Amino acid sequence: MIEQSFKIRFSEIETTVPPAPGLYEIVTDEGKLLKVGISGNLRRRLVQHRQSKQSRLKLKEGGNWSNPNDVQSKQSILAKHLFFHSPTPGYDLKTESGRQSFLEQRCHVLVIVTSTREEAREMEKLKEQSGAYQFVGVTQAQRRG
Repeated sequence: MIEQSFKIRFSEIETTVPPAPGLYEIVTDEGKLLKVGISGNLRRRLVQHRQSKQSRLKLKEGGNWSNPNDVQSKQSILAKHLFFHSPTPGYDLKTESGRQSFLEQRCHVLVIVTSTREEAREMEKLKEQSGAYQFVGVTQAQRRG
């Protein structure tokens, strides 16, 4: 059962999002759907995405920072997706501060608080199947051409 839904900026997470289960969608201000996800604690998860910590991106031994398969995300897969995203004018998404600025200045979050994480997971499955989200599953290298 959906308990509440709302739209926020990343800077409003602590004051608006409860530490409850639910679904979130990260959307650019132009309406491009970037990511859908769930959590048992929406506030904590969205804070992790907002922080987009560089220190939580780890290079595999002998790996190369230009290969998505060599980079692991230890906290926010969104940070990895953005790191390998095509260039975004005005934002260096290869840096923590660039990703943080992009999320705060150019994106918002649609939040749906649910009764259970399982309910949120069922909603997420349907949304992912739509194919509308840019960041789903593993991170792929950007195609040139």
